[in-house]
Amino acid sequence: MSIKAIKYELKMNATQTHKLRCAVGCVRFVHNYMLDIQQKHYEENKKWIPYPTLSKKYLTPLKQQHDWLREPSKWCLQVACKNLCENLFSFKKLGRSFPKFKRKGRCVESIHITENPQLNYEDWTCKIAKIGKVKVYRGHNKRIPKDAKVYHYSVEYKPSLDRCFLSVVYEDNSLTNKRIPNKDTHCGIDVGIKTFATLSDGKVFENQKHLKSNLKKLRVLQRSASRKYKKGVKTEEQSSNWKKVQRKIAKLHFHIANQRQDYNHKVSKYLSENYYLVSVEDLAVKNMVKNHRLAQAVSDVAWSSFLSMLKYKCQAYQEVDRFFASSQTCGYCGYKNLKVKDLSVRSWVCPQCGVKHDRDLNASKNIDREGLSLWRRKVSQ
Repeated sequence: MSIKAIKYELKMNATQTHKLRCAVGCVRFVHNYMLDIQQKHYEENKKWIPYPTLSKKYLTPLKQQHDWLREPSKWCLQVACKNLCENLFSFKKLGRSFPKFKRKGRCVESIHITENPQLNYEDWTCKIAKIGKVKVYRGHNKRIPKDAKVYHYSVEYKPSLDRCFLSVVYEDNSLTNKRIPNKDTHCGIDVGIKTFATLSDGKVFENQKHLKSNLKKLRVLQRSASRKYKKGVKTEEQSSNWKKVQRKIAKLHFHIANQRQDYNHKVSKYLSENYYLVSVEDLAVKNMVKNHRLAQAVSDVAWSSFLSMLKYKCQAYQEVDRFFASSQTCGYCGYKNLKVKDLSVRSWVCPQCGVKHDRDLNASKNIDREGLSLWRRKVSQ
């Protein structure tokens, strides 16, 4: 049993896209309206309004006041209120960020659907409530099993790309052919900028530098957009040529993000299929990004998404404390060399035992040893 998700791109006509954008606008309006009510109520009473009260007391009269709120499916408005209440009641407990007011065209906008969109794999179409029958791009041949339990559907609209996607989250109870590694296999991973990941057995994954390789194209497009931009004019009233260039910039960013995600998936899949226990250093990525000299390189390498993939893919995942001196400690005699703190030192010789170390390989071996001891201690307890 495993929770899985599939994303399909939808091929909508102009009328269907207009209906979806109207539904997205209604969801955004309801979210902002309810968030404003919740904040005012909390200032007066020091507590949040629960979802049943919010829906009955505020959402129903709001729909009676504005007729255009009845155009989209009623479920997407109710789910928007429910998600807002869940985030408000649990943002401190689960460490989530406080909900923000949504702005038009500034983020990926989506609506949740509780009804089955009736995916038909014979002609690759799906029927969405209040939108109609929509064609589905057959980019991959992945299908939802017939006996799968579907949790929710959501339709995403990316305004910068003017593209629509259908996401399905379901529970797969079928037997999978996933390769489970031997329990004795383990490795330590030292992630970096020069090399994406160095394993304790010597295998190295190179840093692809997806953003850096596309920077020339990005510069040309951004300069073109800067020339076409009119100062003092609203975004909606800018020229059509400026909007065309903005769409090209968004497509290039989308392409870079897909390249990065694809590479992270491939590396994490290799590690999960070949090693039972994977040990990684717990990194403070947010603090690293504050260094403006390294911010672009750290963001491009996408450590956070890579580590999150390892967490749910690997059979056993162990984090090593970030203050553990993995790079400075000799893997043979345990001597701690403080001079190796300098990142420019890529190899060094231990003054005590005389063994020559590669910085990344030595760090990965120390992480593997420390992670293995922590894991055994956790299992024995």
